[in-house]
This record gives sequence, structure tokens and C-alpha cells, in this order.
Amino acid sequence: MKKNSFSWVLLCLFTMTFYAQEITPERMGFTAHTIQDEHLGDIHYYITSKNNNQKKPVLLYLDGSGPYPLFQKTSNGIGTSVLLDCRALAEDYHVVLLSKPGVPFYDEVIMDPSTGYPKYKAPKEYKQRLSLDWRVTAAKLVLQQIIKQSNVDTAKVAVLGISDGFQVGAKLASEEKNVTHLIIGVGSGLNQFYDFITHNRIDEHSGVISSEQAQKNIDSILAVAKTIYSSPKAIDKEWYGHTYLRWSSFSHDNPTENILALDIPIYIVAASMDRNSSILGTDYLYLESIRKGKTNIIYKVYPYDHSLNEYTKDKNGNIQNVKSHAIDIYNEALEWLKTQ
Repeated sequence: MKKNSFSWVLLCLFTMTFYAQEITPERMGFTAHTIQDEHLGDIHYYITSKNNNQKKPVLLYLDGSGPYPLFQKTSNGIGTSVLLDCRALAEDYHVVLLSKPGVPFYDEVIMDPSTGYPKYKAPKEYKQRLSLDWRVTAAKLVLQQIIKQSNVDTAKVAVLGISDGFQVGAKLASEEKNVTHLIIGVGSGLNQFYDFITHNRIDEHSGVISSEQAQKNIDSILAVAKTIYSSPKAIDKEWYGHTYLRWSSFSHDNPTENILALDIPIYIVAASMDRNSSILGTDYLYLESIRKGKTNIIYKVYPYDHSLNEYTKDKNGNIQNVKSHAIDIYNEALEWLKTQ
């Protein structure tokens, strides 16, 4: 199986106007806060500073996988994993960002010439702590502190999670009763290991690989899963750039079960050409919601890849142009949120 067939470190980059300046939370319109927790260590979060004393709903953003800073200095300018116009949204929301353990708000990253995506060495604390449980518990503590210390309209405490943030958001909403609305996109509706398996089955049926090769790949995936589940807390062992701790935690909960247990308004974004998180999982999730008579879920499917990119190809199949639809798609979700 090729490594790039399941690339969990995709990061959408956007050029910004801060090339010559050091990026700080304050310059980006945030105030920085830290929660010191005995078990989780330092939790760093950032809340928009505009009209911060005004009573407003909360919008908590949960980014995808990888040890990336929320904002990055790259050879192409300033990149970010935040697919929101936080300055504009600060008019109506207390927008909240949450760093992963040990990862700074801003740092320089190296662009990988072979993939066009950034590379960043995972800090020691990130490898020691990063898990689904860390991200969910940290987010719960942040929300609880914001609601206590800020002027929050608790009628709307919304969470928006993408990629791995899909699963973080699903579990968070199932455990944290303060969450009233959920927007999640391009994530796994089922076990993340199952995404690897489904992609191989699709490639087999499409004639991309032989049946023998598909089964060999799947047997290898199942063997890896057994190994990871037998050492679920290992941080000195990795697979595809992530610790066993990370894999076992994100492949322990069933996101479909978490989501179907909720009665709050939910908006799900999926991409039919996604080679990271198989759309088959979210298709199943939505089918189950119909079977159970759930009416609180909106399901939107787009013909794009994991980063919600559209590719234009020539007659030989060579990529000629790439157009990102991510901002527009999540803006549609945020327009939906206004009506709820």
C-alpha cells in the first residue's frame, strides 16, 4: 500500500499579509489563555478579542491531524490549518482555537517538494500526550472555563471539527452537555482502520490493483491493527507517522454511535473523492440516522478530495489546475448555523 494513499497530514494553506511580521495571537485578533491540568499538562487556547465583553455564542474550531501549529511560516507565505475567517466571525461569536499538546501557536514549517505540503517535527509532548481522549477532555475544560469566565450566550455553543476534528467533535458533543450545535466534515464515520480497508476494496473492484494485492494489503492492515490494539498506549512505536497511542484512541470510539446518540442540530460535510476518510463511513452513518428516524442531521456531499479541492485534468489524466472549495463549503455550514 502506498503511503500517500492515506495521508492524514493534509493541511490547507492560505496566503496572508504577515510575511515580514512575527505572528502572535494578539496580531491575529486573539487573546491567549492556558489551563494547567494535572493529567493533561498545559492546554493552550485562544479566543477572539473583538468585543470580547459582548454576550455572544461560542464557536469552537477543531482542526485535523498532525502536530502542526495553528499558523505556520512557509516558503510560500503564511499557512494555517484554520479554515475560518475568524476576524469576521468575531462579530457574532466568541471564536475559540485550541492547540495540540506541546505545539506552538505559530512556527516555521518546511514545505515538502514532493507533496507540496508542510513538514513539522512533532514535539516530544505531542507524542507523549496526543490522543482522542486528550483532545476531547482538553476541549471540555476549555469550553467550561470560557462559559464561566466570558460573556457567553449558552443557547448556542457550537463546535466545528474537520478531519480528525470530526471525531473529536462527535465525542465531545456526546460527553459535553454545553455543546448545542455540531458541524463536522471529512472525517471517519467508522473505525479509521476500516478506511484503509475500504480504499483497497474499491481499488480492487476498479481494477487499480489485483484481488491478490488488495487482500495482501488488507491482511497487512489487519495485522497492524492487532499489533496496535495490543499496545494501545505505546508512544515509542509508530505507524504512518503517528504513535500507537494516537491510532488506538482514534480507532476505539465509533463516531457513528456518538453522533446518533445526539439530538442537537448536526451538519455533516463529506467528500466523495476523499482518499483519507472514506465517504462510505459517513454514508453508513446517515443511512443509520434515517433508519432510526433521526431528523436533526443535515448531510452534504461534494465531489472533491479530503481538502475539498477540485482537480481539472487534461485528456491524459494530468492535473492542470486545483481549486479549493473549503472556505465556501464551511461558510455554507456557518450560514446554516445562523438559522438554528
